[in-house]
Amino acid sequence: MNFLKIFLLLVCSASVTYSRAQQPGANQEVKINEDKSEESCRGFCGCDGNSQAPLGIVTDHIHSKGTWMLSYTFMNTSMRGNNIGASKASDNMVYQNYMMAPETMSMQMHMLMAMYGVTNRLTVMAMGGYALSNMSMNMSSAMMNMPGMVMPMGDMTMQSVSSGITDTKLYGLYNFSGRANQRLIGSIGINIPTGTIKATGTTMLGDDQRLPYDMQPGSGSFSLLPGVTYVRKYSFFYWGADAGADIKLNYNSLGYKDGNVFHASAWAGYQFLPFLSGTLRMEDTRTDMISGNDRAIAIPIYQESDPTTKTGNYGGTGMNAYVGLNFYLMKPVMEHFRVMAEYGMPVYQNLNGTQLALKSNFLAGLQYSF
Repeated sequence: MNFLKIFLLLVCSASVTYSRAQQPGANQEVKINEDKSEESCRGFCGCDGNSQAPLGIVTDHIHSKGTWMLSYTFMNTSMRGNNIGASKASDNMVYQNYMMAPETMSMQMHMLMAMYGVTNRLTVMAMGGYALSNMSMNMSSAMMNMPGMVMPMGDMTMQSVSSGITDTKLYGLYNFSGRANQRLIGSIGINIPTGTIKATGTTMLGDDQRLPYDMQPGSGSFSLLPGVTYVRKYSFFYWGADAGADIKLNYNSLGYKDGNVFHASAWAGYQFLPFLSGTLRMEDTRTDMISGNDRAIAIPIYQESDPTTKTGNYGGTGMNAYVGLNFYLMKPVMEHFRVMAEYGMPVYQNLNGTQLALKSNFLAGLQYSF
């Protein structure tokens, strides 16, 4: 069991212990005033832009009873070059085992989210979106000289594109803390496989062929999404930690399931101006290999040519560093809006098999509360 799983179990246990300590009769009992004004409730819920977690953290706050938050987030993930394990690999190194070497990949996601305060402690959340992926691959001269091969490409490169609706995620978030300067939020969610796993495009087999696993907008599997988040604020300074998982519950209709994902983040933020705060965040992720395979992809000639068709070339560990900005204009009309952005780069990557390496991750979002 890796340290992320242990960390998640410890934090979940701590949240249960803390919640019991908050029950009536405990020494640290703090009663919530259900008749708080909207202004004081915003501080308690943590939905003001000056103490909110970075944009990449979505389970850090709840909303007061009867209130909504709608948000749009754009995310661009960029990958370039290959890694074999923790080491960079040139195309020639990849060609020793495959006839093609991934060069670049970009994934753009447009995500919509809605949150609603059922009570002053319980909030429900729904997320969904649309993904567009673009991958470029280089080819060895040996592949170009294969007899009978007819491929729509030039300059010894191949371009593959996919797009589609992503999976849908439903969450319940509960704040165990009754203190205005901190939040301890436990979350549980379910991933509903609304995204396709049968996207087709250009491959070394020709046009309109099943694209590899990383080019599919969906997972095809239901997932359990447990998590816990802690946030603490001291005047203009605030910090927090988050841990969670994406645990696949079933093999999809094509006979495989994506690897389980375990993640943990820690961040710190500071309010520089009444309308502006900045954040620094470190994120650690552990992803398992894909289990099973798609028969349309697990074809010998396909797997010998393209490393993205092999399930052993998925998953691994990584640590990323992010810097973020949160804008919150406390003026009439604009007071309901928040503009947020976050940019991250990898600090460490140790990937299973041969894979494209992460280059950067950029997020920008607009939130509206009412």
